Formats: sequence, C-alpha cells, structure tokens
Amino acid sequence: MRVHTLIFLLFSIICFASSSAIAENANSLGEDSDSFHITGFVVLGFALVGWTFILILLINAILKIFKKAKNHSVAGLPVKCK
Repeated sequence: MRVHTLIFLLFSIICFASSSAIAENANSLGEDSDSFHITGFVVLGFALVGWTFILILLINAILKIFKKAKNHSVAGLPVKCK
C-alpha cells in the first residue's frame, strides 16, 4: 500500500514538472533556433523511466530496512553444542 502511495506521489510530481515545462515550451514556440525536437523528448523519457526504476528500488530497500529494524527478534535460548 505504501509503495503504491509513493509511486503515485512520484508520478504526480513528474506530471506537475512536465506541465510547467510544456507551458514554457508553448511560450517560446516562435523561436525556431531553440526548439526542442522529439529526439530530446524520447531521451528524456528513457532517462525518466530509468530514474524512476532506480528510485523505486531504493525506496523499497529503505522500507525493508525499516521494517526489519522494527521487528527485530532476539533468540530466547542459545543452541548448545554437545
């Protein structure tokens, strides 16, 4: 459940960031010399997918560490060898 919430939060941040970039691009539509081609968007899309994957793995690892530290078990009686 928490992973889905984190993914949703990450996705919403990305949507807000891209919407401001699209608005800025619409304002500078008249400038042909600084136009951003579809190749740049494709490269940025691959980078976004890669960073999202890495961040999800990192968040999962941190959550597992916290869960394991929270449920720390101590052995009651040690095993004795004869």
